[in-house]
Amino acid sequence: MKKTALFLLLLTFLKATAHEDSHIAVERSNVHIRVQVGYEWSWELRIIESYAEIINDFIREIDSTEKVFIQFEEDYCYFYDNLFFLAYGDFKDFVPSGFPWLWQYDMEFINTHRGINVKISERHFSLKTLLQLLEFGLLNKNHVIEKGKIFKGKNEYKHEYVIDFILQNDLSALVKKYLSKKVEIQNIPEVLVRRNIKLFLQNDSILFVDNEGFEFLRLSTIDAIRVDRTTSSIFILNTNRSFYFINQNLKSNQKQYELPFELCCLDALWVKYLPEKSKFRLEKDGMLRLSGIDTVEDWVYFDEINGITKR
Repeated sequence: MKKTALFLLLLTFLKATAHEDSHIAVERSNVHIRVQVGYEWSWELRIIESYAEIINDFIREIDSTEKVFIQFEEDYCYFYDNLFFLAYGDFKDFVPSGFPWLWQYDMEFINTHRGINVKISERHFSLKTLLQLLEFGLLNKNHVIEKGKIFKGKNEYKHEYVIDFILQNDLSALVKKYLSKKVEIQNIPEVLVRRNIKLFLQNDSILFVDNEGFEFLRLSTIDAIRVDRTTSSIFILNTNRSFYFINQNLKSNQKQYELPFELCCLDALWVKYLPEKSKFRLEKDGMLRLSGIDTVEDWVYFDEINGITKR
């Protein structure tokens, strides 16, 4: 009976936490972005959707007649090094073999246009990187066509042009102009809405702004947000092993705290305030903990004065 109960519990946990690749189209007049994320509520999807108009305007300022196909694949498990590809041709030739498989996905833009193709695989989306690749491709189309000999491999295309050369160049005035544009992130978690917190993007940073317009925190990435409902304190995970803290008064010391454990794909950070200790208990919750295996590396205490401690 206990074995059956444990199996059902494990099954419920897997259904609640297991990720499944989602392919979402973000399209504007001159650009189609295929976004592959591990979870439909991915922060990278929110960020790309918020940047879509800026990206489209950037393309149109360089050449209003050009169409662009961008593919962003979120490395949500930190499996790979960052990958970048730049080429020119029919968009349909650059999607993975057999795509969209069983997914419902509008392929009209991809099937009917050709132009600059950009593919990026990163844990976190960078507007700066994308604009650098787009600018080079749009201004040097013939060069990309000539040098971009394409080799078809495992569901991806590689070409011999050295991307590092592009990304290491100084930023142009045009790229700086579009990076400096400020845009609000839409569809943020309800917990932030209730606290009258707004998020903005500018210069590849995420700006936390209170209801009086004061910026109280600026981050480069967000992995997840955890809230302690007893105190209304907010933990912003900016990587899979570090976080920033916002207290109940919407104050942050803007300090990054390092966890002694790493959060993998099936892990979450659970937060609980312990009034008897005046501390938060932060726990790594994944398959090992659910099965009853708990080690001292799986949890810590936290408070604003002492930071992370084991007591």
